[in-house]
Amino acid sequence: SKDVLNEVERNLHDAMGVARNVVQDPRLVPGGGAVEMAIAKALQDKASAIEGTESLPYLAVAEALEVIPRTLAQNCGANVIRTLTKL
Repeated sequence: SKDVLNEVERNLHDAMGVARNVVQDPRLVPGGGAVEMAIAKALQDKASAIEGTESLPYLAVAEALEVIPRTLAQNCGANVIRTLTKL
């Protein structure tokens, strides 16, 4: 249908823009929740070095950050547990 063709055209235009940007300035940031998982892991490591209830805020923020990659994995139909384990 016409809507599908318009969506394909828009996606192709976006992809070409991304390719152009990478060629012009080849700096990339990992996506798909990788940054959030890295920060969550660092916070969990920090929490394990702290005793008592003072570690709880670190764990709470780490758990909150893990929601982002979990949601991305669910939205794309991936196996959430396997995906988060790999990250």
